[in-house]
Amino acid sequence: MNLKEYIEMGEDAAGNQVKLASYLEQNDSNMRKMKQNKRCIPDPMCIKLAHLIGVDPLHVIAASNLVTEKNSGRRKLLESCLVAIN
Repeated sequence: MNLKEYIEMGEDAAGNQVKLASYLEQNDSNMRKMKQNKRCIPDPMCIKLAHLIGVDPLHVIAASNLVTEKNSGRRKLLESCLVAIN
């Protein structure tokens, strides 16, 4: 899964994007950027999102960090966290 899919699951669980943003202590503008893969979610907020949607926090953290990570070695490491769930 990618970050957008996790955010959409969070929106469903919270009721909408504004409520999810409030739950994650983010503003709505930041949530839109995160959903558009223009910004990652801070790791503590990834954990909150993971708990809300019932998935392993490592999966959400890895998906979020892949949004901005440019180093190919680190990208491979992050992608390895997601292989088991795809």
